[in-house]
Amino acid sequence: MSSDSGTMLAWTKTKDEQNGMELIEHKIPTPGPGEVLIKTKSTSICGTDLHIWLWDDWSRDNVPLGTITGHETCGEIVEVGEGVSNQKIGDLVAIECHFACWECPRCDEGNAHVCENGEIFGVHSNGAFAPFFVCPEVNARKVPDGISPSHASVQDPLGNAIHTLTGGPIEGATVAIHGLGPIGLFAVNAAKAMGAKLVIAIDWDNKLRMEMAKELGADLVLGKDDDVIKTIFEATAGQGVDNSCEFSGSPNALSNAIKSTRMGGFVNVLSVYGQSMPQVPMNDLVFRYLHLKGINGRKMWSTWETMHDLLASRKLDIERVVTHQLNWKEFQEGMELTKSGNCGKVVLNFD
Repeated sequence: MSSDSGTMLAWTKTKDEQNGMELIEHKIPTPGPGEVLIKTKSTSICGTDLHIWLWDDWSRDNVPLGTITGHETCGEIVEVGEGVSNQKIGDLVAIECHFACWECPRCDEGNAHVCENGEIFGVHSNGAFAPFFVCPEVNARKVPDGISPSHASVQDPLGNAIHTLTGGPIEGATVAIHGLGPIGLFAVNAAKAMGAKLVIAIDWDNKLRMEMAKELGADLVLGKDDDVIKTIFEATAGQGVDNSCEFSGSPNALSNAIKSTRMGGFVNVLSVYGQSMPQVPMNDLVFRYLHLKGINGRKMWSTWETMHDLLASRKLDIERVVTHQLNWKEFQEGMELTKSGNCGKVVLNFD
């Protein structure tokens, strides 16, 4: 197809206020050198999209008004730009949302997900709550055969879960998942699929998601009525877990994770905290000789390779985590549902 003359409607951050999103007309983008034009199949709603919809301080500092948002997505390549050699029209692809320069020291050392000159698709530049979008060809990852578009669109958060888990041991290990939002639920499922011996899932009081964690393979699910630290020690013969993953953004959860990890164990933190300096039990961190690691995005490209192996083997239960599928024009309903927490993953479909 030629994108030279068409227009499209897209969900756009237009107003400096909560919500402030409108469905307005844009020109269909044209792929530049090294880029591909993608016809959107499905875009799922991320916690980052909720931050933008709520228009918190982080969003005001990072998202220019006029931006088409949305970054967890998949679609079909319909046009390629000059110099594209590894992609072809008709491929179904999912998108790695970290756009890297591939020239800075971080990219050179294999950490392109924290590129010094990078930007995030759908945050710093136009994204995928739209029928068409462009991206660099390297960021378009071919979807394993047999995966539906609505499931293919969740590889961004699924990859976050896998990247966080792989910050510590998994196979034959004891793993605690703190926070059962969609990424935490994916982590429960992936930990079991990757051979964890014991998976403990912890939330506060979201009964729906706690029940989903059980269905996804959690051996023990804890909530507000439990003594989390004591119960984890009891379940691990007094040692604590090998690998704690913090997805909730709760300072209490971070403290619990540190205090309930075994000596010399691993604490991996994907969360963003409302207060940027939460209290941390530093003495426990030091004397328990813990490995504390901040996690950002997905390793490019080892996380994607691990994820595709799991998807291709059909070891993951994506369908159970994707609880709602809506038409893309029902964006506002999807955001309200995401805000409520009465859901797993919410996906907007374009076909």
